[in-house]
Amino acid sequence: MKKTLIFIFILFFCIVKAEKDSTIIINNDPWIAYDKFLHFSVSASIVLSTQYTLVEKLDYKNDDAIYFSMLVSGINGILKEMWDRRQPNGFISKKDIVANIAGIIFGVHIIKL
Repeated sequence: MKKTLIFIFILFFCIVKAEKDSTIIINNDPWIAYDKFLHFSVSASIVLSTQYTLVEKLDYKNDDAIYFSMLVSGINGILKEMWDRRQPNGFISKKDIVANIAGIIFGVHIIKL
């Protein structure tokens, strides 16, 4: 539980540190967009595939595998936003980070079923 709280804190810290000038974001970053679907689905897929590999192929305990899967997916999302920031006219999107978090939560929910 402690590891999960630390992970969630790190993700929300990234949201806080995201782009402060919302004028660009409002015009170029809608909530309903194909990009958000990709962030959500890739994050969920990374959680599910990493957890499956760790538990079924490498004999990890399920709880440890879930935490590690969340970490891998979260780091992937953070690195993607850092990459976006370095592109011309790029910025760190809070909405993309929220979509990543939602995908991670969805992936963990599927695992817990």
